[in-house]
Amino acid sequence: MALFLFGALVVWTQPQPVEEEPEQLPVVYDTPAEPQVPLYMQTDERWGGLPYAGADLATSGCGLTCAAMAWERLSGETCTPPMLLNLVGNDYVQDGQNYMPGFCEWMAQQDPKLDYTVLYEDRSRALEESAAGRLVFGTMESALHEDGREYGGHVVLITENLYGHITIHDPCEAYPVALDYDEFNAVAWDYFISIGRG
Repeated sequence: MALFLFGALVVWTQPQPVEEEPEQLPVVYDTPAEPQVPLYMQTDERWGGLPYAGADLATSGCGLTCAAMAWERLSGETCTPPMLLNLVGNDYVQDGQNYMPGFCEWMAQQDPKLDYTVLYEDRSRALEESAAGRLVFGTMESALHEDGREYGGHVVLITENLYGHITIHDPCEAYPVALDYDEFNAVAWDYFISIGRG
């Protein structure tokens, strides 16, 4: 009997397990990210040899490649240079040159919420447009940056102007080009045209 009482006392004095409530996990909702501006190269071996503007995309496709990058960002749908070439052909080539107002007009026809500017030469305006979230096509000569490739005439896409840093997608460079204001102003720009919403 003493053994029974001792056993009962031991059981009675042992801490009883407490049922823990399951931890409440926070609910996380996925929200779609803003479409990003892709960086396509006109010289990409998958499409660089396609006929365009009396030559091929690798040689003459800077404007079309920039337009493909812009349209992918603005539409939210994939649009590689050959996809855009299939859609527009050589419709926006004038005298062998890419005609960026034509590409902008085509984009605005596809999406009436888009608007674009006339051609302008004001570098400050190009920076303001970019800072406001619009995409800016820029035509230029010479080099885009120190030790960069020399161009007789070239189209690039200004994708961002944030905290004094300008990001440019050059369809002949594998990585985005980052310039500060002084470097941007040192480029031999010809003209700009901007496109976006609002």
